[in-house]
Amino acid sequence: MRLTQFQYAHQKNVEHFGDLIVQLDEQALTHISRVVWLFVISISIGYTVHRYVSTGLLPFEEYSEEWLHPGEV
Repeated sequence: MRLTQFQYAHQKNVEHFGDLIVQLDEQALTHISRVVWLFVISISIGYTVHRYVSTGLLPFEEYSEEWLHPGEV
């Protein structure tokens, strides 16, 4: 799957911010984590970062056939 420059940059931003939030939470730096989270929301990628942190799926990530239930395409 080939990504456009925008899609690639967006995916990398989501990945980096998501990883940063998880690392800050693991180190019990909840105040800094909250500030990063509010910044992510302010630049309008809060939903995709939340989805990445919750499920591990990046935006524009190709779904594997292994993830599909029987009968899904």
